[in-house]
Amino acid sequence: MCRSFFAAIVLLALSPATMHAQPDKPASHPTLRPLPEVANRALGKGPNLFVDLLSGKDEADGSAKAPWRTINHAMKQLKAGDTLVLRGGVYRENVYCAIAGKKDAPITIRAYPGERVILDGGIAEFFDEPAKAWAPYPQGAPDEYRSVKSYKNIRDVLGLFGDSHVALQTYWHTMDLRAKNELWIDDPDKKLMVLPMYCGPGLWYDRDGGHIHCRLAHTNLKTPGLANYRGTTDPRKLPLVIAPFKSVPLFVDMAKHVRFQDLVIRGGGHDAVVLQMGIDIEFDNVTIFAGTYGLRSRSTGPFKMTHSAIHGMIPPWAWRSENGLYTYSPRSYDPFLPPAKPANERNICRLNTHALLVTEGSYEFEVFHYPYNHDWEIANCEFTDGHDGVYLSGRAIKFHHNLVDRMQDDGIYLSSPSHYFNDDIHIHHNLLRDIFTTFACNNTGGPRGDIFVYRNIVDQRQGVPFSRPDPKKPEGGMLRGHGFLAHGNDLIGIENLHFYHNTFITETWSGSYAGRTWTVTNERTKRRIFNNLFVYMNRYPDPANPEPHDILMDGNLHWCAAKDAKLPMGFLEKVRGAKGSKAWEANSFVADPRFTAFDLAVDAKNDYRLQKESPAVGKGVALPKELSDPQRPAKDVRPDIGAVPLGNEVPAVGRHGRTKSPFAGKGP
Repeated sequence: MCRSFFAAIVLLALSPATMHAQPDKPASHPTLRPLPEVANRALGKGPNLFVDLLSGKDEADGSAKAPWRTINHAMKQLKAGDTLVLRGGVYRENVYCAIAGKKDAPITIRAYPGERVILDGGIAEFFDEPAKAWAPYPQGAPDEYRSVKSYKNIRDVLGLFGDSHVALQTYWHTMDLRAKNELWIDDPDKKLMVLPMYCGPGLWYDRDGGHIHCRLAHTNLKTPGLANYRGTTDPRKLPLVIAPFKSVPLFVDMAKHVRFQDLVIRGGGHDAVVLQMGIDIEFDNVTIFAGTYGLRSRSTGPFKMTHSAIHGMIPPWAWRSENGLYTYSPRSYDPFLPPAKPANERNICRLNTHALLVTEGSYEFEVFHYPYNHDWEIANCEFTDGHDGVYLSGRAIKFHHNLVDRMQDDGIYLSSPSHYFNDDIHIHHNLLRDIFTTFACNNTGGPRGDIFVYRNIVDQRQGVPFSRPDPKKPEGGMLRGHGFLAHGNDLIGIENLHFYHNTFITETWSGSYAGRTWTVTNERTKRRIFNNLFVYMNRYPDPANPEPHDILMDGNLHWCAAKDAKLPMGFLEKVRGAKGSKAWEANSFVADPRFTAFDLAVDAKNDYRLQKESPAVGKGVALPKELSDPQRPAKDVRPDIGAVPLGNEVPAVGRHGRTKSPFAGKGP
């Protein structure tokens, strides 16, 4: 049978939703993070070996005319220099990769030119045959369905709409899945913490019977600018990607010299991708839809990730408050035990995606001990829609020209999970927006290493959906974030942090002078804060009062963009004379930076280049030699303040630089 016939079947397999809606108009919800265009990367000279899930057989020889059927079988046949070419389709395998290429003969795993390849850890029938997978469940709520089959002992499930890749909620209790109420209402009887509350389309897994319950009822919140679900409510008419908690679509285990190209990975449970002791691993044009974690890495390097994306599972109608973990103690872990008394707290929705990319340390008792991730470059990638974004820890890591967008908590987490592992980490020329805390860290990693944060644009105009609507505030609480936050101050300490030549557009909070970059220091480490442009959205902050540590802070421009902002008397004088300061802010000043285009409105398109008459031009201080800066001016020339020097273009970020200035405050 000819491949063209199979190709037609592939198209149906990839998008059965086309039976119910046009591909550009999903039946669920408009796509927030569309799949990249199908790549047409030419095949190399080979040797090329092939996998075809439609016409292949694992007993074949892997040639173009006699391809293998499964990726896992093919993995066992590969040798250095081979290229494994995957024909179009949805491969429902948890792929295990321990292959060994060579530095001068790497192994490549890639899609066939012009064909979409998806590695999917989900349960097939919910995507391929949804009409047969679900049955109405009249004992439940309106629009509630139950899986026809029982899936015993899989712990839990995560899911997303297969036509739009918008996430579903995962509920802890049926009372919330079935609720009519959508507001956060404290329980007047103090039995439940909060009354049953529907939080949008979602799933609930019955651990006793093994059935999966689904409800796709519409939402009706009144928050300006935030989405409500208005799509199809019958899951029999929609493809869904539903993954068991243990599903890992790609596990790279001590593989070496391997390239992954032009792939989509989805259907992860706890982890979508795991890198464990990988050596010289590269992702190019790989899209990952995260489970609880998108990519988890341990003891891996070198590692390169370019023109790729990790998208989280926080749906557009979700609020930070319902995803919080309210019961977790040595004596009570919801949902296996009833709500604890007398606290009467309970969980509502699972935090589907805790973080998009996480890096782990190692333990001294391990037999296979390799201490840290090292020699990484992540460039022109996109990280979106998580609770936390990217955890960067290890040695010699470069994170640049990326988009980090829409995080309910921390955007980039800086400190190492293991003591003294972090050093030579460079975070530069990125766009970070709509994040509660842009940069965060703990006090368990330091104090020996150096982390450099420079030439980034931090744009917090949108804010995050923080507090779910309640009867007193039916629009809910949107919270605009700040620049830096450290968790705890009584442990080992934080690494040496260097913030310079960044542009911060942030909210003013307690202690948020200079975006909090000066806070939680240690007597054993350095803190450098030079030539940043700090724009405060609501009011001028209270002056800083630093500890008597090794903190240098100078050459910064401060400005409050609020129309009614009043500059406090002696604003900078108080900082310069603070108890712990050492000639702080001697060359810093307050002024309108005169951007090319600027507005605080969420949907305004701002251009953060400086105009010729900007007071930020030529008013910075010379950077110490140990601070890396590819845009450092000639010797004896004072630099411009902020991320973008006069005459320079704002760097394009994201896949193939597709996110370009001017930038809107509101994604996607």
